[in-house]
Amino acid sequence: MRRFPVGISVAAAAGLAILLGLGFWQLHRLAWKQALLAKIAALGHAPPRPTDPVLATASKGAEVGFVRVTVACARQIAPARAIYRYALHDGRVGWRLMGFCPLQAGPWTGIVLDRGLVQRFAGQMSPEAAAFPPTQQAVGILRAPGRASFLNVPPRIGPGMVTLQALDKTAIDLIAGPGERPAPWYLAVESETPAPVGVTPAPLPQDIPNNHFVYALTWFGLASVLVWMWAAYVWRRMRGS
Repeated sequence: MRRFPVGISVAAAAGLAILLGLGFWQLHRLAWKQALLAKIAALGHAPPRPTDPVLATASKGAEVGFVRVTVACARQIAPARAIYRYALHDGRVGWRLMGFCPLQAGPWTGIVLDRGLVQRFAGQMSPEAAAFPPTQQAVGILRAPGRASFLNVPPRIGPGMVTLQALDKTAIDLIAGPGERPAPWYLAVESETPAPVGVTPAPLPQDIPNNHFVYALTWFGLASVLVWMWAAYVWRRMRGS
């Protein structure tokens, strides 16, 4: 009889803990994704709510992501330069027109707008400077920006325009402009007045994948294979074969 393989057993236990942790994390993601999809489905029947009271509750810690609101912009100041955000749409490169809507009241001076995809830039790796009418009124869905990451490409400031690869807090502040206190959410526009020519609103992804259950089964399956391999190795070693 040989000694019990402590080292390989510790390594197997560590690997098992990692695989099980990933599996349970995917189950947690599954519950989150199901709740998100249900919330998005409910948006199809939800009437828009005034922005000011919604943001007032948000300033106290309420969750306002994926809430449909209507907003009236307080003052009409055309942006000095166009601001576009990189996007993929139907497998093609696209550019989303960004803007800023000043608010009349509340803890923030305004909210950033994602006005939609600029049709003439579809498939282009670089957009062009262009003029668009400022928003007077808009209906859309409140969304949370992404988190800052070292992987995010910094904004590119060119003649008459700015291009963004990611929409995080830094991008929100850049779109709002100096001296503004933008809300920490943005409005994915569904419709606006006046409607900018050549811009197609795209407030929500049309197909949000939900494969977390399959991922969880994969991790749990790998965990079971690891246990089987460890047990077979220990059994053969202890028998001396």
